[in-house]
Order: sequence, then structure tokens, then C-alpha cells
Amino acid sequence: MDAESVAGLVGLGIGLAVLLALSIFESKTYRREHGEGMLHHWLTHQHVHMPHWKRRRH
Repeated sequence: MDAESVAGLVGLGIGLAVLLALSIFESKTYRREHGEGMLHHWLTHQHVHMPHWKRRRH
């Protein structure tokens, strides 16, 4: 591998690490403010989320 390939891979790795860290930070902040996770909030408020046989009965 040449230097440009190594630099590209290092940059990609750093970018993915920053994206992951920001996602975790945002998720924790949202959970603290709203009391539930973003994914749970999104899934429970969608009309097309699960087939009828998988939905929990309330």
C-alpha cells in the first residue's frame, strides 16, 4: 500500500469514529431529555412499523 491509501484509510477510520461518538452522545442526550431512546420513540410512533401479528396488545 502506498502512502495515499494509508492516509485515506486513516481518515476514514477517524471519520467513522467521530460519527459513532456523536451518535452515542446524541442518543444519551435524547434519552436524558425524553426518557426513552430515539429508536424506541421512532418505532412506537410509526404506522408501518411491525406486522399486526408482532404488535404488542395494550
